[in-house]
Amino acid sequence: MGDTGGMRRVEVSPRPNWRQRCDAVGFSFYDLESEDGRPYWNEEAAYAFAPPEIALLETATAELFARCMDAVEHVVRAGRFAEFGIPERFHELVRASWDDDDPTVYGRFDLAYDDGAGPPDLSGRPARFGTVRSPAVKLLEFNADTPTSLVETAAAQWQWLEEQTAAGVLPAGADQFNAVHELLIEQWEHIRTARWGLAPGARLHLASLHDNGEPEAELIVEDFDTIAYMAETAKAAGFDPKLIFMEDLSFSVDRQAFLDADDEEVHRIFKLYPWEWMLAEQFGGFLPNTRGRTAWVEPAWKLLLSNKQLLVVLWELFPDHPNLLPAFEAPDALRGGSAGYVAKPRLGREGANVRVFDGTDALVASNEGGYGDEGFVYQQRARFTPIATAAGRPKTAVIGSWIVGETPAGIDLRETGGPITGDLAEFVPHYIEP
Repeated sequence: MGDTGGMRRVEVSPRPNWRQRCDAVGFSFYDLESEDGRPYWNEEAAYAFAPPEIALLETATAELFARCMDAVEHVVRAGRFAEFGIPERFHELVRASWDDDDPTVYGRFDLAYDDGAGPPDLSGRPARFGTVRSPAVKLLEFNADTPTSLVETAAAQWQWLEEQTAAGVLPAGADQFNAVHELLIEQWEHIRTARWGLAPGARLHLASLHDNGEPEAELIVEDFDTIAYMAETAKAAGFDPKLIFMEDLSFSVDRQAFLDADDEEVHRIFKLYPWEWMLAEQFGGFLPNTRGRTAWVEPAWKLLLSNKQLLVVLWELFPDHPNLLPAFEAPDALRGGSAGYVAKPRLGREGANVRVFDGTDALVASNEGGYGDEGFVYQQRARFTPIATAAGRPKTAVIGSWIVGETPAGIDLRETGGPITGDLAEFVPHYIEP
């Protein structure tokens, strides 16, 4: 399969029954259409890493999480909630959630990895004599509130590793940076026992959005599979999970409680539904006064991490940090630099409304979408390890690095043919070379 070394993309023979094998671990949306009409799950390729690269990614993930915690503490103490677009009536909700250390289960950093082997800058100019670049990991954004690609990361790519290694397709002794499943169970058990003091069998609601609200809309399968998988880990940790849809959640003024469709009170709930949408809901006004009755996971303080204003605050607090890219509320400081810059909506998802500019301020790429009214942040354009398919087509590979509790848990890779990783990106499994 080629020489070992730094991060590289290799062609791999897919399992003949890969669709059935994905179904077996509860991953059913593998055929979602991606670039050029290909399936979202792509096991015709894999990304190979050397152990030192995995160690670098793991260290960077732990460091970034620690700095994000510093940033939340700073924003809360300084009362900078308005910069994140949080309405004033919810400031105390976020502050109390942070001060009370409301528990978190997981999050996913999106990272750019540069192995140092490419040209010295994004213009492709040759290096000056003696110039050497070290491998670098840079934060693109933090999906801290409602990260998906969970079931394909934790279950599907691990199954792929085991079966392809047993079949001799991958080298004997190949490994994977992937302890997501085990760590999720540990974290849920920690929350149940140490944080909430609950006996085995305690109810936990898990909610996703059923559809997009359009007539004849279909179930959002990606969200449902994610919730179902999270319920599996919570059950293994001693909870009694109940899957519901956000559309069925209501608030009873008489009982001063949130209710599911069966009129059962909701006291503990994991939601795959953004906090900023919750604040805008009709029941949003009941959230501050029900903190003692309903515990939400992820917690309200994640409003300060799932917003790309975080990137600006991080650079302000930790300028020149080796894992951060310069980020500002206006593009002026980034114009004219050889790297170029990226405009990102503060609450955007899946690359929607992202615009990429080169060092001459010319637009390189852009995506449409429904975000941007909340404002933009401007981040220096990241450098990636140069990747190409066997046919020579360039690829951009974004690394999703998972944090469970406070522990780096594993990675996934989503690749695209352009500079913006959007909803047409493909998921490609990875392995660590022995």
